[in-house]
Amino acid sequence: MLSQSGIIFTAYVAAGRVGAVAACLFLGISPWETLIIVVLIDLFQIPVYGFALETSKKHMALPKRFQSWVDRKSEKFRTRVQGKKYWPKLLRSRHAAIIVVTTVPFRGFGVLSATVLAVMLGYGRVQGTMLIFAGSIIGSLIAVGAIFFPGRYFGVL
Repeated sequence: MLSQSGIIFTAYVAAGRVGAVAACLFLGISPWETLIIVVLIDLFQIPVYGFALETSKKHMALPKRFQSWVDRKSEKFRTRVQGKKYWPKLLRSRHAAIIVVTTVPFRGFGVLSATVLAVMLGYGRVQGTMLIFAGSIIGSLIAVGAIFFPGRYFGVL
């Protein structure tokens, strides 16, 4: 079991959720157990990334001159973004945006990007975690289905 968990974790680090799903299925783990394993790995990441973001946001001591420059640039960027046409649409569909970002099966998306987006959109810990968790479940279901059924069809699994 320890060697299997090492392979799964290494696949997750190297290729993300899809890599972990593929590793689990190729190791002979059932699709339902694979789903549970991958969702638990994602669920473990949410508080770690959230804590890192909150800590870096609150406890970063910057020189006052640099802090005022960052504040001016942030305000300029914020007013420019809020003037765009897509901003009201994004605010209306921000729940779906977090779920979709979590669901995307490419490396670089997923839990970390969704956590950053949830913090940027002003979600609290519980609501952001629930949205990211929902996206994780959906993305894991899609990944398991996309690997398991063709693998079964072609006789690989």
